[in-house]
Amino acid sequence: MRNFSLQIAYQRSLLSFLSFKASLALLVTAGALVFSAKADTAAFHTSDEIRETAKIFLEKMTYAADNPNIEVKVNQIDPRLKLRKCSNELLTELSRGSKVKGKVTVSVSCKFPVAWKIFITAEIAEYSEVIVAARSIPRRTTITENDIERKSVNIAVLRKQPILASDLVVGSTTKRNINKGRLIFEDSVCMVCRGDNVQITAKSEFFSINMEAVALADAGIGETTLVRNKQSKRSFTAKVVSRDRLEVTL
Repeated sequence: MRNFSLQIAYQRSLLSFLSFKASLALLVTAGALVFSAKADTAAFHTSDEIRETAKIFLEKMTYAADNPNIEVKVNQIDPRLKLRKCSNELLTELSRGSKVKGKVTVSVSCKFPVAWKIFITAEIAEYSEVIVAARSIPRRTTITENDIERKSVNIAVLRKQPILASDLVVGSTTKRNINKGRLIFEDSVCMVCRGDNVQITAKSEFFSINMEAVALADAGIGETTLVRNKQSKRSFTAKVVSRDRLEVTL
């Protein structure tokens, strides 16, 4: 009877030892799998790392750090991409044909130990105060201060040049109807309009001459346009300096 009890006790001890070894083996295997997964993850760049690289590149190109009106937004990329860790610094480049405003495409690449390249889309916004119509302004109307107001917009997405300063639009004539709230572009108005009678000042270092002329084309402040002298009928170009006033340097 005693031998039988000893045998039972021995078998129980053996089973406990085997169970402990099996548990220990499972723990070692699980630990190895976790370590392997972490090591495997560490061998690749995350999508956030790639996006941040592209963002820093664009911010440097646009001097965004020094200009609070510029905003860089990099679009998401597929987080499932497996891009091997680069031994050196990641290479960034603006895709051919892209301008540093509006929608752009940036390439991020690596050469060693595994060569790869990915293209990322982004958007560069530049906010600026522009002149807009405070009310609906009919065609051929001379604009006053009461007709305009200022508004901050993203000028990077505009196809035409908006007017940024009020002195470039007050006193000008609208070339078309402008609805309330609409931006006023440089080609929406003219300081000198075709057919207007204008005053020309031709000056040199020693003297100046004033003459009357007729504008043969529309122009804004700082632009040159073709005019015709009323007396001599001779045509020449002159620079617009204010409403219906132009200058020629002899």
